[in-house]
Amino acid sequence: MKKPNILFILSDQHSPHVIGCGGNGIVSTPNLDRLASEGIYFDNMYCQNPLCVPSRASLITGQYSRSTGIYDNMHIMEANITTLPRILSAAGYSTCLIGKSHFNGEQFHGYQQRPYGDLYGQGHQPDPCREPRFGINGLGDVLGNSGPSEIPIELTQTEICVSEACKWLQIHKSAHADQPFLLSVHFDKPHFPIKPPKKYFDKYHGRLELPTVPENYIEGTVPFIKEAIAHNETGHHYGTDYDIQLRALEAYYGCVDWVDDAVGRIVDTLDYLGYRDNTIVIYSSDHGEMGGEHGTWQKTLFFDAAARVPMIIRWPGAVEGGIRTGEITGLIDMFPTICEAVGLDIPDTCEGVSLAGHLKGNKPLEREGIFSESAVLRATEHAGCMYRTGQWKYCYYIDGNEELYNLSDDPEELVNAAAKNPGLTAEFRKKTIEFWKPDEYPARLAHTPIMSREKHFYPYSNQFITGDGKILDARP
Repeated sequence: MKKPNILFILSDQHSPHVIGCGGNGIVSTPNLDRLASEGIYFDNMYCQNPLCVPSRASLITGQYSRSTGIYDNMHIMEANITTLPRILSAAGYSTCLIGKSHFNGEQFHGYQQRPYGDLYGQGHQPDPCREPRFGINGLGDVLGNSGPSEIPIELTQTEICVSEACKWLQIHKSAHADQPFLLSVHFDKPHFPIKPPKKYFDKYHGRLELPTVPENYIEGTVPFIKEAIAHNETGHHYGTDYDIQLRALEAYYGCVDWVDDAVGRIVDTLDYLGYRDNTIVIYSSDHGEMGGEHGTWQKTLFFDAAARVPMIIRWPGAVEGGIRTGEITGLIDMFPTICEAVGLDIPDTCEGVSLAGHLKGNKPLEREGIFSESAVLRATEHAGCMYRTGQWKYCYYIDGNEELYNLSDDPEELVNAAAKNPGLTAEFRKKTIEFWKPDEYPARLAHTPIMSREKHFYPYSNQFITGDGKILDARP
């Protein structure tokens, strides 16, 4: 029997609260909604670290940060680590990554082809240009620099990803029709610069409101949250500049709408070329975006807006369409799931579990919950670990602070119930400490190689690889 193809579409920083099939009635995501109607939508899919590089390292290796050692966007993953594309390539798959990888150091990690993307490890396309005067990321004020895009749409990473993916599928159909493939298409949106083409921004201008935040909420939170705010490049807008924040939220919705349109065009091309019946299509994101919830923006926090991600899997012939599952799952599960789906042994290094049985027959997972780890960006001495199980979310921090949220009674995660539930808190504390081993965390950090400088020193985020192997800048 012919092995199934895999189309893995990954966006960047997509909140699970901003997608139609996840329950948002304002944002327009007809293509993702259609994909969900033809497959399964996960209501409780969590990333294993709500930050780009660590999350992507966990996704591609099937390992937690405690095993990869990757906690910061400057950390470097070992070059010969076992990865999903490396396993599939060795099994005869044609493997290609188009778009953002956010790898530091080695830039392929098992993919055979990378015709376009962040080949110098710098994933965020500037809009309109990257300049040193724009601060540490070279992209300007994360929230203040939001609104309609200032560059031609044809030069945007989103549109180039669509054209390169469709071209790759055409070429594969002509030259390697009988060879199974893994095509990963990784968009850099809706991550900042939060600047969609004008038509997408205009669609939401004047239609949104910022999330309601209890008065003095931030002042009463645990120190980790305050440190994350202090280091995430948006804290100077908290509690003020509501017009700037609202404009950023409108632009964010526009970026999600834009990504949805791009996803639709790639899936339509896949189906048109005759790949539909034998291709597993996966859509997800590396982490979420706070988007003004709890008065915060960006990521690295354990609130659902940042640590939970949208996840859709369409698997014709195996998965019934229009299903929603509340099973608690993680991006770490994708590696073993794909291995089982294509008939390959799951490597011993994988720390996730295969979801294939749950996808095919609603079989419950042999696991009570999922973990997620996090460290404050550029201040990794502040760190924590989350445990999500049943109706509960527990967070333990390296300074000894802890949080407990009853997501059934408090879905907005506003009431820390740790003190009122001492027995349950103690149980979750023991389980989380046994998993995370906080005493060993400093040693894990010290062992992990790190880039000598921020990735944003280079002016151009994406590059093309030509047929003769040359790497050329894709401007801007």
